[in-house]
Amino acid sequence: MMIMNAVLAVALGLVPGQPGQNAQTIHYRDSDYAGLIGSYRHNVGKGGTTHLRGYDRLTGKPFEIAVTSTGQVEGTVGDTYVTFTVREVA
Repeated sequence: MMIMNAVLAVALGLVPGQPGQNAQTIHYRDSDYAGLIGSYRHNVGKGGTTHLRGYDRLTGKPFEIAVTSTGQVEGTVGDTYVTFTVREVA
């Protein structure tokens, strides 16, 4: 579940990122964003895609994010379209 919290932190703009850059390493600690993400629903569909749905706690905007088993992230936060790739590193 921690990786999904990290995905949401990036998608919601809680983790500073640089759009358009090829690769970035983000050091995520759950305690850094505790309480900012809020609650959300998640389910895993056929093919292994995880769907995350909820509301941005800071803005109230709804979000709907899909994370494929290969790490492709795509979805919306309010009217904003987000897409990026994620992978967990040791």
